[in-house]
Amino acid sequence: MIRMLIVDDEPYTVDGLYEMLSDIPDLELDLYRAYSAEDAMQLLTRIRMDIVLSDIRMPGMNGLELLEWIRARWPRCKVLFLTGFSDIQYAQQALRGGGVDYILKTEGDEKIVLGLRNAIRALNEEMDNDRAIAKAREQYLRALPLLQKEWFLGLADARNKAAHLRPERFLELDIPLSPQGQVLFVGGKVDRWEPGYGSSDQMLMCYAIQNVAVELLAQAKLLTVLLDASRFVWMIQPSAPEEEWSDTAWFVKGTLESIQLTCKNVLNVPVSLVCTDAPVSWEELPRTYAQLKQTLMLGLGDGEEMLVTMNREPDSEPLSYDYPGAFVLEELKQALESGYEVAFERTLEELYARIPNRIGLHTQAYYAVAMLLIARINTLEPGDPLLGGPAVGQLMNLSAHESREAALVYLKKTAAELFSRRQRLLVERTDSMILKINQYIREHLHGDLSLVALAEFVYLNPTYLSVLYKKSTGKTLSEHIAELRVEKAKELLARPEFKIHEIAIAVGFGNAGYFTRFFKKHTGATPQDYRNAVDMAAAWKETNKRQDF
Repeated sequence: MIRMLIVDDEPYTVDGLYEMLSDIPDLELDLYRAYSAEDAMQLLTRIRMDIVLSDIRMPGMNGLELLEWIRARWPRCKVLFLTGFSDIQYAQQALRGGGVDYILKTEGDEKIVLGLRNAIRALNEEMDNDRAIAKAREQYLRALPLLQKEWFLGLADARNKAAHLRPERFLELDIPLSPQGQVLFVGGKVDRWEPGYGSSDQMLMCYAIQNVAVELLAQAKLLTVLLDASRFVWMIQPSAPEEEWSDTAWFVKGTLESIQLTCKNVLNVPVSLVCTDAPVSWEELPRTYAQLKQTLMLGLGDGEEMLVTMNREPDSEPLSYDYPGAFVLEELKQALESGYEVAFERTLEELYARIPNRIGLHTQAYYAVAMLLIARINTLEPGDPLLGGPAVGQLMNLSAHESREAALVYLKKTAAELFSRRQRLLVERTDSMILKINQYIREHLHGDLSLVALAEFVYLNPTYLSVLYKKSTGKTLSEHIAELRVEKAKELLARPEFKIHEIAIAVGFGNAGYFTRFFKKHTGATPQDYRNAVDMAAAWKETNKRQDF
C-alpha cells in the first residue's frame, strides 16, 4: 500500500483531492491530509510517506522549502506539485530540486491521477536500481562467512550432500574450490585465550588467524570457515587442476608449522592444527570431520599447540561428543520455535533412522531432543497442564519407554502437543488484537483511524496489520471502518436532535458534503433522504398503533 500525503492551505482542495483519490481502488492508497507545510512536517516527522502531493505557493513555508525538508529526511519520497500558471518557473525549479512532476490546477483530476501513477511507477523501479543491488551485494558479502558456515555444517551432517555439492551452490557462496575434486582437510582450535579477552577480541583474533592462513597458503585454493570463537576448519585444493596432489599436500603440511609459529609469535595466540594425511572426497567429509574433532578433543601431551597429521581409518567409527550434531539440533529448534510441525517430525524421524545400534548414542540423541522440548515447555503460560503434569518426568526418563520406537513416538507426541498449544495461542492473541482494534475504531469514529494510527495503537507495522486483519476477518480495515461509520450515522440520523453536519463530524468527516457522498455511496440514499424515510416509517408505525386502539 502506497502512503500519500496531500498538502494545501485551501481545505476544500485537500478534502476534494482526498475524496477523489479515495474512490480509485486500484491505486491502494493510504491517504493523509495536511492544511499547511507545518502540519505536513509534523506528520512526516512521525510517518514515512511514499508520495507527497503539495501546492507550491502556501503561507509560511512554501512547497519548494517543504521539498528541501523532505529530501533531507525521506530521500525516496516522491513529491508532486500542484501549481497555477503564474507558478511555472517555481515548478521548473522544483523539478531541478528533485520533484517528480508538476501539475497545473486547471488540468483536472485525470492529469493528477496520471502524475500519481507515474510517481508510483518510479517508486517501484527504484527498488530494482543499481544502488539497491549494490547495497544488497554488500550485505550479502557481510553474511557470506555465516552462509559458508551453514553450508559446511550441512555438508558435515551427511544429509542432502547432492544439494550442498551443486556447482552453482559453490558459485553462490563464493567457494573457491571444485565440487568434483578431492580436498585436503585441516581443523584447528585456539588452545587458550589471554586473560581479559572478551568475545569481540576472540573473534577478531580468529579472523587474524584466518588471514595468516590465507597469506601463507596463497599458492593453493583455500576456504576458511570459522565455526565459533575458538574452532575453525580449512579446505584446500591445488591452485591448478594439473598440479600434483602430492606437491600440494607436502606444501600444506610444511606451511602449517609456519602458521602455528606466526600465531604464537605475532598474535600471541597458541593454536592446535590437525591435517588429514591425504586428500579426501567430499563424500568422506562427514566421517573425516568427526574423526578430526575427536583428535582435537583427545589431544596429546598437554593438549596445546598440537600439530598432527590424522591417519584416517575407514573401518573405524569415531566417537561423537556432540551427537546428534549442532546442525540437526538447530533445525529441530528452529522448527519448534517457528511452528513447522511437519519439518520437525521429518527431521526427528531422519535423526532416529541414522542412529547407530549403540545404546549410548541413542541415549545421547534422545536426551538432546528431550531438552529442546523441555526448554519449550518452560515458555508456556503459568498453570498450563504440561508444566505440572507427567510430561517432563517422562521426557527425562528414557527407561520409561519400552523401546527405541516407543521413545520416538513419545517425543513426537510431546512435540505435537506443543505445536497445538502454539497454534491455539496464536489464534487467541490474534482474536484479542482484532477485538481491541474493533473496539478502538468503534470508540474513535470521530478521530484519526488511519492505518498508521491503528498500527501504533497495537504496536504493529502498518502493512503487517493490514494483511493480518484481512486474513483474520475476511475484510479490510477500511471496509470495517466504513461499515461502522454507516452504522453509527444511521443511528444518529434516527435522532432528530442531531444536525447532519454534527453527525458528519461524529463519524469522522470534516465536512457535510464529503459525508453525504460517502453515505450515498454505501447506502444508495443521502443522509437527508434516509432521515426522511426513518421519520415516515416512524409516523406510519405510530398511525397504525393508534388505529389498533
